[in-house]
Amino acid sequence: MNTEKRLTAPELVDEIRSSLIVATGWIPALSGPDGPSGVPEDAPLSEIARSLGEFANTPTTPPAVAQQLRRAAESAAAATSADSATVYGHLGAAYAYVLQAHRAASGDAPN
Repeated sequence: MNTEKRLTAPELVDEIRSSLIVATGWIPALSGPDGPSGVPEDAPLSEIARSLGEFANTPTTPPAVAQQLRRAAESAAAATSADSATVYGHLGAAYAYVLQAHRAASGDAPN
């Protein structure tokens, strides 16, 4: 029996947001001081989606990471206007893309 807890929609948003937080997120750290600044700890989903897209289009973002962040941005943006039946799927996809981007940034991505 699987006893692992599935993340809720708010938890997925929190996980994605934590990657983008100005002072502690891995995405702002990756882009360096000349890149976008990230989001505040209370950023709404619309700002998170915008920020993901911004980082995806930053020249200092490695191409493999940028590709995943672009997909995450699209999924997060879709979640902002999705109906209640599909919002979880969009958030789950955005979270998965952020995880894949992190793996790519760490050099752990499969070839």
